[in-house]
Amino acid sequence: MEKRFDKALLLCPGKYSLTNSLYDILAELSGEVIIHDPVSDLSAGELKINSQIYRFPHSIRKRWEEWFSRKANQALLDLVSRIEPEVIMVYNSFFLRPETCSMMKKKSLLVFFMGDSPFYTPLNNYYLSCLTYADLIISPDSIWNEQLNTMGLRKTLHLFPGPDTRSYFRAEGSDKESGGLGTDILYVGSCYLNSWGYKKAYLMSRFTDFNFRIYGNSAWKRWFSFFPELKSVYKESGYISTEALNRMFNLTRLIPVDGNPGILAGAHIRMAEALAAGALPLIEYRIDVENILFKDIGHEIPLIRDYSKAGDMASYWLSDEKGRREVADSMFDYLSEKYSAAMNAARIEEVL
Repeated sequence: MEKRFDKALLLCPGKYSLTNSLYDILAELSGEVIIHDPVSDLSAGELKINSQIYRFPHSIRKRWEEWFSRKANQALLDLVSRIEPEVIMVYNSFFLRPETCSMMKKKSLLVFFMGDSPFYTPLNNYYLSCLTYADLIISPDSIWNEQLNTMGLRKTLHLFPGPDTRSYFRAEGSDKESGGLGTDILYVGSCYLNSWGYKKAYLMSRFTDFNFRIYGNSAWKRWFSFFPELKSVYKESGYISTEALNRMFNLTRLIPVDGNPGILAGAHIRMAEALAAGALPLIEYRIDVENILFKDIGHEIPLIRDYSKAGDMASYWLSDEKGRREVADSMFDYLSEKYSAAMNAARIEEVL
């Protein structure tokens, strides 16, 4: 594909595998791609205060939010002025305000990739209003697009980023070098203190009869009184590096991929990460997974349609190692081809 742009700016967290996937897409469209994490413009202390400011009275919170927002947005405008990108892709919306988006659009195309719902996820209060300035809104969830279309925002594209094989890949010798640290089923991720957390804990409780481990934050403990069986499989952990996580995925066989309540029809990126590392994802049912992502794959994929049957599904795939590997390979190959960087770039090029 001929490069449409000379320079592109990607505003995205540096530690996400998704960042690599979005970078690869932009690299198909642009001669140079610059990645910037807007969080890096702010100090650790400022970010900590901002995460807790909602606990303060409105008068204090308002003054802080105005100062914090002004600083974050000015840093982004300075960056854009300095590098002069022809296209800017934003993951969610970070700290952007509508007036900042308006200024960015004067010299750049503005593209948003929605990693989280602008309707159901507590992020930037200006997330939805920023989307009104988009030249293109990319979404991995068809219902998010439908909701935006209903609002009159019709510059939308359904797209799932392909697997990031630089971060997640099949490591040679993992079985031999496991040293007994392997699992049959593994879940790594944060829990929540609200009903989202109960839902997650309820699903994971279906796997406690297996060689199963959960690594996550302290919020998991909130649900031990409801699901005491989780206590013995849980290990509290902070941030786990991508390198360590890839090894953990290589040393397991099944990875449950739950549907965050904000994801109404699409698939969590963890599905692609699991497949890239050779594990078979047990995917909580979402209609896009079956009707769009794997529509023409030609065989059944492991979808959890009923929590009460999740344990039986796990038992089935653990008893058929050859079948498990074949299905994981088939899903990975299909996803890698259908949603390669080149294919996704072509989709974006067409609608732009």
